[in-house]
Amino acid sequence: MEEREEPPLKDALKGKEQLWLKRLRNIISESIPLNNDAFMLFAKNKDFCQEFLRVVLQDEKLVVVENDIQKYLPDAFSKSVIIDMLCRLGDESLVNVEIQLTDEDWHARRILHYASKIKSHTTVKGTKYKDIKDLIIIYLTVNDIFKKGSTVYEVDMNVITDQGEIVEKWNSGLKVYYVNAKGLTNKNINEYLKLLTDWTTRSNKYQITNSIKNDLCTIGGRENMSSAMQELFNEIREDGKQEGIEQGIEQGIEQGIEQGIEQGKLSVLVDLVKDKLLSVAEAAKQLGVSESEFTELAKA
Repeated sequence: MEEREEPPLKDALKGKEQLWLKRLRNIISESIPLNNDAFMLFAKNKDFCQEFLRVVLQDEKLVVVENDIQKYLPDAFSKSVIIDMLCRLGDESLVNVEIQLTDEDWHARRILHYASKIKSHTTVKGTKYKDIKDLIIIYLTVNDIFKKGSTVYEVDMNVITDQGEIVEKWNSGLKVYYVNAKGLTNKNINEYLKLLTDWTTRSNKYQITNSIKNDLCTIGGRENMSSAMQELFNEIREDGKQEGIEQGIEQGIEQGIEQGIEQGKLSVLVDLVKDKLLSVAEAAKQLGVSESEFTELAKA
């Protein structure tokens, strides 16, 4: 009987690529668009940022001039921060959007800390206080922190006498909005945020968000991926390398079966068999064990 050749390295790697695609699909299907990693894929697009802010801040004339995501603001003397989404508007004011899916107790202190960092990092030395740019912080969550069912809560800061009389608004150049994606009080904002709380909702009314969402949900193969999904795919691939999965394939095939079960190799072969990219007999042969032994190892 003619001996069967070992699958070449490129075939094994192609099989692993299918597993990475499968993991990518799972990330999309098992999360919501407001999941931090997924939302960053939206927020990379300046037009999305503009559409998002126009709806949430209810300002159809709002213009986003510049956008940035996951911006790291280091500090040698105090707590550094990573800003989820930061936009500069046409009037030079800044908007920071923070995604918080957990019910965080210290949200007010976090917001104040983030505001101080943004102000200090974006204000040029020598700037007069009256010229420091205004900042809006949108704290976007799926939790109704204040338990009133409102879609938007605005933090209203006032100067008040010791008799309780409101003298005037405290104009610090900072506005804070808590936006509750599960709120019920603002039809337009609720309709839009529904797009960001599940993958199935679509709306032609918000073409940019809808288009990006369609791109993210269409994962036929690497050749058809949007640039955002390609980037996420590459990140998953790198995670695979760190876990020793790809390394296990390459070392196992290139160095020979006699090296035994390299780190991650058994896991890879089991996945390839499950995806019908490799037979049990072929997988067992690569490990140098019988088919029954491979089956037992796969169950462990």
